[in-house]
Amino acid sequence: MMLAMVSWGVGNPIADIAVEHVDPVSVTVIELVCGLLVFFLVAIAAPPLRAAIRRVPWRIALPFGLLQPGLAYLLGNIGWQYGTVTTGAILMSSEVIFLALGGAIFLREKLSAWSVVALFVGVSGAITVGIAGQSSNPETAGQYVTILGFNVSAGLVGALAFLGVGMSGAIYGLLMRRLKSEVDTVALTLGQMTAASSLSVLVLILTQTGIPTPQSVGNYFYMAVLAGVIGTTLPFLLFNYAAPKLTTKQTALTLNIIPVVAILFGAVLGRGLPVGAQYVGIVLVLVSLLALESGHDEQADSDSVSPAFPKS
Repeated sequence: MMLAMVSWGVGNPIADIAVEHVDPVSVTVIELVCGLLVFFLVAIAAPPLRAAIRRVPWRIALPFGLLQPGLAYLLGNIGWQYGTVTTGAILMSSEVIFLALGGAIFLREKLSAWSVVALFVGVSGAITVGIAGQSSNPETAGQYVTILGFNVSAGLVGALAFLGVGMSGAIYGLLMRRLKSEVDTVALTLGQMTAASSLSVLVLILTQTGIPTPQSVGNYFYMAVLAGVIGTTLPFLLFNYAAPKLTTKQTALTLNIIPVVAILFGAVLGRGLPVGAQYVGIVLVLVSLLALESGHDEQADSDSVSPAFPKS
């Protein structure tokens, strides 16, 4: 399971590099389609995975796949275009915070006073990271994006896109809690990836975005392919293998590895380190996540774990 989280964390800064010269829609298509192709290649050699192809619950997989990883990966790549690795890694980890809030509002799950305090701390940290990242990113400082006739700060667009990833993950997590445990998680994952890949291609056609070639963008094309293999196929296969053997709480705790790996690996790739107030925000978010997980009741530990698509 830790290897899956490390793979997701490593995939983030690689995608961040890819969007430097490849538009977010194209990166999303390359990521998801390459990830799906690798999944099928592995399935050909692995009988259990090959059998899952015939058991895909399409009625569930299609809407789930459009949300995760379809919408989440597209928003994430838009975020990478306008935000930094640090900002993205922390804001996307807000999934746990949104999930706790959603559980209390829609599933009537009780929140202890400890959890309420943890949520407040986490939201404060996310806001701090977003604001500090917006003002400290030299690539987007002073830049604006026109949306519906309004000029919006590029840094703000990136921060909102990252938060959208966290919210997509939380909504997906809430929906997964309603599923019956007998659903084949490998077959569901395959169906979701197929639906997500189809969505990305449709968006590509509607936006009249052309797929770049290695000749036009050089190695950045292969960075997008690498992001798809490392950040999509590999972690999902590892997750599906490990999830049935772990409790929900153990799995949730490992999610905290993703932003740490993303920030550290991003620094190794020259994507920059946190600056100024971002350190304070990072500490607040991580403390909040750990507090929320430690506050889970024991009943949650017995719940079945289904594969999620944390872009973060």
